[in-house]
Amino acid sequence: MLRLHLPDPPADSEEEEEEEAAAAAGDGAAAQSSRSSIPMDAEHVELVKRTMAGVKLPTLAIPAWASQISEDQWRDVVQRTLQARQS
Repeated sequence: MLRLHLPDPPADSEEEEEEEAAAAAGDGAAAQSSRSSIPMDAEHVELVKRTMAGVKLPTLAIPAWASQISEDQWRDVVQRTLQARQS
């Protein structure tokens, strides 16, 4: 069985906590200035898709086992790992 190691999620920074507190208090400007907010209109979505389609990983960056597992098997491993992390 493959084991997937995912790094721990980053701890919330003080700045993010302040933004969340301001947003909870009704300060819409702080919520809009959040770095995690990205406009995703149809044009932007297409730009992201075209950009990602052009990304090519060097073959040395792909581990040997990756060619020995199907996409469905890999998806199952990732999903199980994420579910285990959430519980």
